[in-house]
Order: sequence, then C-alpha cells, then structure tokens
Amino acid sequence: MQGIVLTASEEFLATAIEELQQKFPQHKQVTLGPGLLWLETGAEHRQQVHKQLIAKPPIFVRHLHSATMWPVSSQPELIASVSKSLLADLPSVPLGASVAVQARAVNTTLDWQPRDLKAACDSVLCEQGYQPTIKDPQWVVSVTQARQAVYYGLAPASHNLSDWTGGMLHFRKEPGDVSRAKFKLLEAIIRFGLHFPHGGKALDLGAAPGGWTQELLARGIAVVAVDTGELDPRLNGVKGLRFLQMNVKDLRFSPLEQFDLITCDMGWDPIFTAKLVNGLVNNLSPGGQVVMTVKLMGKRPLPTIQRVLTTLDQRLEVSHAQHLWHNRQEITLHLIRTK
Repeated sequence: MQGIVLTASEEFLATAIEELQQKFPQHKQVTLGPGLLWLETGAEHRQQVHKQLIAKPPIFVRHLHSATMWPVSSQPELIASVSKSLLADLPSVPLGASVAVQARAVNTTLDWQPRDLKAACDSVLCEQGYQPTIKDPQWVVSVTQARQAVYYGLAPASHNLSDWTGGMLHFRKEPGDVSRAKFKLLEAIIRFGLHFPHGGKALDLGAAPGGWTQELLARGIAVVAVDTGELDPRLNGVKGLRFLQMNVKDLRFSPLEQFDLITCDMGWDPIFTAKLVNGLVNNLSPGGQVVMTVKLMGKRPLPTIQRVLTTLDQRLEVSHAQHLWHNRQEITLHLIRTK
C-alpha cells in the first residue's frame, strides 16, 4: 500500500486533517499516533499528491514523506525488510550522496529501537558507496513504524518539507543569546529558504527583549527596534541598532524612510497585527519582505487565518504560511511586497 506520512503538532492535528480533507477529499486519512497521519493515495496518485503538497504545503503540516506500507511483526523482520528495500532503491540515488536515516516508532506493538535500524541502514549505505549523515542530508531514508506496520520511503531531503525528523528543527541556545524567541525566526529562515540583504535595513515591531533584533544585527542588517518594554542590556550600543521605546500603534515614518524587511512577533489580536503591518507597507521597499507571527485565538484557527490573509494589503503577497516547530499558538507568515 502506498501513500504519504504527514506530521503536525498534536494540538493542531485536527486542523491539519481539516486542511487535507478540503484539498484531497477522495483520499482516506488514518491517524497513526499523536500528530501523525497516513494519507492513503495508492501508487497511481501518490506522486501527484506529493507534488501538490510540496508546491503548497498545508499550513499545519510541518513534515511529510512518501511511503510504502507493509506489515511487520518483529524487530528482525523490520530491520531485514527495510534494509532490503533500501538496497533495491539505492540505484536511484547519486553515488556518494549524503543520506540520513530517520526512524521513529509511534503506537508500536513491537520492541525495537530506532538506533538499531539506523545502524543497519547506515551499514548498507556505506557498503554501497554512500555517506551516512545526520545533518544537512541530500537524501533521507524515512521510516515510521506504527502498530504492526512500517511506512518506508527514500527521497531527496527537499521532498520532505524539512530535513529534520518530523520537522522538529532544534537549535542550541548560546550563552550570549538574548532570547529563545529568535529560534522562530531562525526556523523560518531555514524552512522558507529566506535571504535578507546584508547591509539592509529592518523594522522589528514588538522587539523586546530583542531576540529577533539580535539575530538580524548578527546578519549585518541595521535594525529599528520598537517596543514599550526594554531591550536586553547586552544590546546597548550595538552598531546598527536604533531603539524607539514607544507603542507601535503610534509609529509614524516619513515616506522617505524605507525598510528592506519588517518583522513582527507580538501577542496581539491577529487582525490588529495585520492592520498594523498594512499601515507600514509604504515604508517597505518594493520586493521587501515581512516575517510575522499570527496568534491563533479561538478553537478554529483556519477562519482566523483566512481573515488575516484577506485583511492584509493587496501589495503583500503571501509567500509562505506555516505552523513551525517553534510556533505554539501561532503561525508564521512570510510576505513580499510586489509593487
């Protein structure tokens, strides 16, 4: 049996299911475990459905992998069958490519450890002239084992939305970091493939204590940071920083003051946040970018998100909309000013 394994936040799994039902009503969905779905496409539709999911990912799906499913009843059978399938599929992978093995067990009735399967697959990879890796792989062997079945796939890392298992992108907090909030921005940069102009100028709304501001400054971007609260003292005197301690609602800029990037990570009403950004579009250079979080209020996120998207200025094109690993009760939007 063939289909696609999809990962979402456990909290928003029902919303991910709703999105998929709207997009693929003809395909059966099965919940494999917390935050994990199986979309049964069949061999004849899998490639087409996968292409659609990659081209426009559902907001609440953060990782996916195409898979073939078969039953297994023991660890030896699991390892042997996956190793055999991997060996048969490897001719489609360029020789010498770096390959990560990502294995996970959910709601399993089997006694096995993902590290044992990884070791077996890594052995096959080495014997056939490939480079087993963990970080930044070119290809990924994806193995999800649930109940008494295994869901196996081999694909370029770019086909999985994220090259981290389940889209769980982890960062390490460094001693000098002002705030873990910067991880949301870092994940957006990686997941969306963003590039900000070195030497450019950014406006950071709701900046305190300065996690996003610090990251932008480190990337060689001058920042105008705005918040009623204080920035972390470690940012005092940093070159390229201008701090306006005021309410963002009172912001007024001359049309001559232009920004290459506007960032906004505030816990405000999502419609108000959209209107706030709209009011600054004239200060965003054509081709300029917006990275903003949208707080999800209420039990039905999709209508709220739709209201925000329709409220946004028509000059702001939605490039990405995603519930990222580091998002909680929010999603991240990436917008581009088109004209």
